[in-house]
This record gives sequence, structure tokens and C-alpha cells, in this order.
Amino acid sequence: MKLKFYIFETKAPAWVETARAEYAAKISPFFAFEVQTLKSPSADRDSAEVKRRKEAEILLKQLDDRDLLILFDEGGKVFRSSEEFSDGLVRAVESGKARVVFCIGGPYGFSAEVKARAQMKWSLSPLTMNHWIAQLMALEQIYRGFTIMRGIPYHNR
Repeated sequence: MKLKFYIFETKAPAWVETARAEYAAKISPFFAFEVQTLKSPSADRDSAEVKRRKEAEILLKQLDDRDLLILFDEGGKVFRSSEEFSDGLVRAVESGKARVVFCIGGPYGFSAEVKARAQMKWSLSPLTMNHWIAQLMALEQIYRGFTIMRGIPYHNR
């Protein structure tokens, strides 16, 4: 099983890149894991739909039929606990797909085409948060979910 985490952005600050690398290293012992940045295309602030469409083209080129696509999306499933999130991860890795692909969209979210392609949509929070914080929150929950799945003492309950 391979896991991939796609992120749309231009350039992250050093503290975000450091934290992403740290979480990727923590997740990698569970499954082959890679974080990949996709360049967010330029578009005027008034052109949200154009930007969503361009990001969709970029993302969909990265995928094939053997991928399970999970979007982190504000309209997605809200988990009541990290244990429930972990159960979702278990279902994803046991889906029979060759690769589980996570994605956080750009500032305007995902196009309808990307949402239709996704098998799962998960919400990180009903709150609006900075793109970089959302990335790190998603990575931390993925790591936490795998420690719960494997019974590794990290998550306190």
C-alpha cells in the first residue's frame, strides 16, 4: 500500500516544510508515504472557478483508476474523535486500491469534477483555517490514526 498527499500551493514557509517532513517521516514506517506539492496556478481573486478548474486538471492527471482519492474538504465527513478518524483510515487502506491519495485543495476548494472523482471527503474542522495549518493538522491526524490502528502509545484516551 502506498499513500500520497497532494497539496496545492506556491511556496510554504520553512517551518511548514520542516513540519511536513517530520510528519512524513513519522508516517512512513506504517506505509510508503509521500507529500507532493502541486503548483497552484495563478488566477485573479475574482476567478475562483478558473482556479478550481486549473487545479482539477493538474490533480486529475496525477491519478489513475487504482487510486482511492480522499479530499480534505469543509463539506466532508466530520469525525467525532481521532478513533473514528482512525477507523476511516483503516477502511481506506483496506479498500483494495493500490494507492490512497489525500488532497488538500487550494484557497477556493475543489471543483465539482474533483469532488465527483473522490471516493471519500473528510472535514478537518468546521472552522476556517490557514492552508498550512490545515496541512499539518491533516498530517498529524493521519499519523495519530495509524498509531491508534497499530496500538502504539501516542494517542491518550
